[in-house]
Amino acid sequence: MTRSATPRPTAQADALRTLEHLLLGALFLGAIAMLSLPAARGASATLGWMPLWLLGLPAASLATAFALRLSRRVAMQAPSSAPRRRRPATFAATRRRTGAPRRASRLLAAIVLR
Repeated sequence: MTRSATPRPTAQADALRTLEHLLLGALFLGAIAMLSLPAARGASATLGWMPLWLLGLPAASLATAFALRLSRRVAMQAPSSAPRRRRPATFAATRRRTGAPRRASRLLAAIVLR
């Protein structure tokens, strides 16, 4: 038997996919409510502007879930053996030295030679 090339989705990916389906359903129901009910196009004293709750927030949440899934997909496809980046020159000065500092050794040598 051969294994398929696609990896099996994890429980976290399944939960994200379920959330995306729920958000898409909420967006669809909000659009139907906006088109069919005139009161859904107005504002409520308790909730505020209804199109925000019916269309805006489900659409923003759905876009965030899609972006999260895309970022995970890109992270999974990134090469695991990426070459190490060189440190910038500013970090080279802050690295600890294992030996004695040069100035101290010169000062010690000057004192001893006197």
